[in-house]
Order: sequence, then structure tokens, then C-alpha cells
Amino acid sequence: MNIFVYGDSNSWGYLDDGTGLRYERRWPEVMKQYLTGAYLVSQDCLPGRTVANDDSENGSHLNGRTNLLSSILAHSPIDHVLLMLGTNSFKYRMNLSAERICVQLLEAACVISTSGAGAGTWHDTVSPTVTIICPPILGMRAEDPNWVGFSDWIGGAEKSRALRRLLIEASATSKFDYFDSNRVVSSSDRDPIHLSAENHHKLGEEMAKHILRLKIDKINNSFNDRMNQRLTKD
Repeated sequence: MNIFVYGDSNSWGYLDDGTGLRYERRWPEVMKQYLTGAYLVSQDCLPGRTVANDDSENGSHLNGRTNLLSSILAHSPIDHVLLMLGTNSFKYRMNLSAERICVQLLEAACVISTSGAGAGTWHDTVSPTVTIICPPILGMRAEDPNWVGFSDWIGGAEKSRALRRLLIEASATSKFDYFDSNRVVSSSDRDPIHLSAENHHKLGEEMAKHILRLKIDKINNSFNDRMNQRLTKD
């Protein structure tokens, strides 16, 4: 099973220690360690990446929607995509509501689920399934005017809380799988945007468990479908 992670700095491995070094034990790597055997994990994670907007200060290359399809196809064949974006869309200069960010995430999931990047020949009709991962709510320090990054993230904490509520509501009717990272991790106390090393490990372990549950559910659903078809014929 081929798993693909599409994310930002919290999946790239930018830690809360401020060094800017890429953490080797970032959560996708931890997940890969737990998913031994017939699982392959590839990643395209970029610090500063938004869901679907250019960054007026840092460049259009950070627009996650612009590069999404090409990245998905470049890494094909893919069975399942873990989509974890949204944090950088909370920035004050993005001027986006939580409702708009939620819609952008659902639109990105639609692109993935119709990409033709699944098993089979090049650009086939089979597409990957998707898990939308709700990013961690911004830490309390993001609302502290004395924090050095405060001006970039004004209103971001409230948007992150609102996005969580909106994604939970959307998951009730959406065809996409959903995972709330806030159930297992939280943003760091010293850096309210990023994860600590400990939380990378926690998230990686929980995502591995989630993938295994999805695999079991898929097997059970396939078995039930075959049984129903047999009963219908009989």
C-alpha cells in the first residue's frame, strides 16, 4: 500500500526549538517505521505551504493547490493520501475565514480523489482515497502580543479552533476520511505554530494505527460486498 503525505512545516519536520533544522523523526517517518511490510510512504511537505493561496510575502510557490495535482501524479501510483494543511492559511495577511479554508481543504481532497493517480497505468481512472487531517490548533502564545510572531498570526488561533469544528461537521456528510490531530497532539508552548519532538512521535504512531484501521475496514467492506452479491445471486 502506497501512502503519500502532502503537508506543510509540521509534516516537513520543523520543530518548536527554533533551529530550522529538519527533524529526522518527524511524524511521517515515525508512521513509516510502524507501517512495516507492504507499506511505502512518500512525502511532499513544504514549510509555509497554504491550502490554496499565494503568499504575498514569500511567494506563489507556497500555494498548495497550484502544485497539488502535479505532485500527486509525480508520486503515483498512490493508494491513500494524508492531507494536512491549513496552518499557514490562518496567517493574518491571508485574510481568509475558517469557512473558506474548510472549503479549500474539501476542494483539495476532491482533486486528489479524481486525480487518476491510483493503482494501474499512467493517469488511470483509479484514484487514491484521502484522509483530511485537521491541523493542531494554534497554541496560546499565538494570542500573546508579546510573542515575536504575534503580528503574523492575529486571529489565527480562533480560526484554527473554528476550522476544527467545521471539519468535524463536514466529516459527517463528506465522502472523505477525517482525522483530528488535536485528539492526540497540541502545538508547542514555546512555539504555538509547530510541534515538539514528542508530539511528532505521538502523531506518527496514531496515524499508523489509523492507516491500519482503514485497511481493515476496506477488507471488511470488500468481504461484505462479495457476500451481498452472492446472496443476491442466490
